[in-house]
This record gives sequence, structure tokens and C-alpha cells, in this order.
Amino acid sequence: MKKHHCKIWALIMLLVPVCSQAGKNTGQVEFGTPETGYIAQGEYSGQYWPTKGWKACKPEAVGMDSEKLLAAVEYAVTPAYKTDGMMIVRSGHIVAEAYPGNFGIESRHVSNSMAKSFTSAIVGIAIDKGFIPGIETKLCHYYEDWDCADKDDPRSRITLRHALTLTTGLEWHEDWTRWDPANNDALKMGASGHYVKYMSHRNGLHEPGKKFIYSTGDPMLLSKVIQDATGKTALEFARQILFAPLNITNVRWDGDRDGYTATAWGLYTTTRNFAKFGFLYLKKGRWEDRQIVPEKWVEQSTQTDSDVNMWKGYGYLWHVNLPLRLSYNKSPHPVDAIPEDGYMAEGTKGQNIFIIPSKDLVIVRLANQQSEALDLVRFLNMVLDAVKP
Repeated sequence: MKKHHCKIWALIMLLVPVCSQAGKNTGQVEFGTPETGYIAQGEYSGQYWPTKGWKACKPEAVGMDSEKLLAAVEYAVTPAYKTDGMMIVRSGHIVAEAYPGNFGIESRHVSNSMAKSFTSAIVGIAIDKGFIPGIETKLCHYYEDWDCADKDDPRSRITLRHALTLTTGLEWHEDWTRWDPANNDALKMGASGHYVKYMSHRNGLHEPGKKFIYSTGDPMLLSKVIQDATGKTALEFARQILFAPLNITNVRWDGDRDGYTATAWGLYTTTRNFAKFGFLYLKKGRWEDRQIVPEKWVEQSTQTDSDVNMWKGYGYLWHVNLPLRLSYNKSPHPVDAIPEDGYMAEGTKGQNIFIIPSKDLVIVRLANQQSEALDLVRFLNMVLDAVKP
């Protein structure tokens, strides 16, 4: 073990070995920095809900190996990968947390496209509460420029299902291999300041449901649907039906100049709040004594939809079937050990919420990576290797 690892481990072992409430209102970090160590201590205290704050305990108390877990965390916080914050939760307890730089426990971080998965949850709740009839609802009912009776216009047949699966067939080009506004509709839409209007003016190029095109624009269409259906912006509705029950505060969600929430990006909150959202899905949409997201929607949205011709690594605004999905990352490391039931929210530049039900794991990583990117397959393999048989 390297010399600086030994110093960190020595500091960890000085911590009081009792399970503690992590993240007090003082904002003090009991661990999570190079000075205090990245690995939690204490004993597992049983099931609870982290509504008022997370509990932390040593990895061994929930069947994980501290030394292997430390190696995984230290790989993730390699300076070149620009990790700002990360957190690993097993059995509802934080076992590792890292804030290697100036970003801290109360800092809000951009989620980029992870916001899409929050939008998926909001849509599921809105359907369950009767604000939206169902996923077969046609979007032309919410866009007056789209004529539902015009059979020659493919937009007349776009449904909520198509917007959720990125199969609307609307003209779109999105390339993140380089930051080029001239070659990226997502950047053009952002620069316009009128996100919903930008999308409503896209032409229908393909029959809806027949072609998957990764589009940051498709979920932006849902903002107007949510707002028209509920009478609240997506952010206002989310505060009421999603954030409040989980006690998720310290949230910002950007909008456009016309008052629509940016349902495809623009959500900012803390590492621990992102982990709460992941934990909600790990618990199949239940929180304390309430079903926040319908269990059926959690199951339906985190797998592919056979009714459309879509990418098999995507669900309803979630990245699903992790072994297949991560095989597209072209990592030299194998994906075989990554459970098939795992899924994730993902944003460009290194934002991830991983939910792996079979391993009782939630993993959050927030970064601002530039030229060098963390190998997610290698990182997940290291975390999973820390799970004892």
C-alpha cells in the first residue's frame, strides 16, 4: 500500500467505531476528504429511511471489503478524471464517500442528462395520479402546431412512449465527441433559449417508434406536457410529489425563457440527494410508508420497450441492461461481472447514478471530466469485487 494510503487508513481507524448520522446540518464532513478518509466506519444499525440524513458504517458491516473499496474510490478520484463527489451506499448505509477537491457535501452539482431520469419518474407519477391518461397519449394534443388529424405528418402520431424512448423520429443530430454548436442540436436548442419551441418546430423525418436516435430534445417535449397537464412546471410538480417526500432540498432546475423546466438537463443538487433518488428506485419507488413512484413504472421504465424499435441499452430515459449498455464504452475490461439487473442515470462529462438491486448498491459519481474519462467498467468491477461472496 502506498505511503499516502497508509496515512488515510490510519486516520480512518481513529474514527469512533459506531454507526453515525452522516451529513448533519452543520455541513461538517465526518469522512469523504483526503484528510478524513474516504471509507466509513461504524456498525450496521438496521433498516431505516434516509429522509432526515444518511447513516454510515464500515463496509465489512454490510459485506464489503474496505481495502478493495478504497482502491475503487481512489481510482475514481484520480485527478485526471476530475471527480468532484462520489458516494457508495450498501444496505442503506454510506460505506464510502469522496470529495477530493473544493466541491463539498452541501455543494450542488450539475447532472446534465441525469435529469432525464428524474423526468421519467415525474411522468410516471403524473400518469398514476391521473394528470396524464397514459403513455399512448399523443403529444399533438399539447402542441397546437401539430395537427392530430394530419395523417401525412408523422408528428401527429408521436406519443408519450416515443418521447420517453427517444423514438419520436423528429429531425435531430447530437454529437458529443466534440463541443461543436454547429453540429449539435442540443447545443443549438440551449443557445436558442426557447427549448420547447425549438423542439416543436422539428420536422418528422421517421415514423414514430421505428428509429432510436439519442435526442436530448425528445424529453424536452415532456416539459410542456407535464406543465399543461398538472398546471405546474415540472420543477414545481417535482418539488411537491418527488422532492418533498424524500426531503430533497437545495435543488435548482433550470428552465427556458418561456417558463418551461429543462426536463432533459439543468438539474443541480447534492451528491447525497442524487443518492436518495437512486435509493428510491432501489426500493422500487417506495419511501417510508408511501409509494412515491409506482412500482410498476419503476419496473417498466428500467427496461426496454418491445413496442418500439429502440436501443436495447435504454429504457424510459434510463440506461438499462448495464452489461450490454457498458459494452458500448469499449473498455478493455470485461462486463461479465456486472449484474444484468443494474441500470443507471447518466450525464455527459461524468455524471452517474448506478442502481444495482441484486447487490443492494447505489453508486453516485459527479465529475467535470474533460479529455480523460473514467473507465466505468473498470470502476464498477472494482466496486463489485469489494462485495464479499
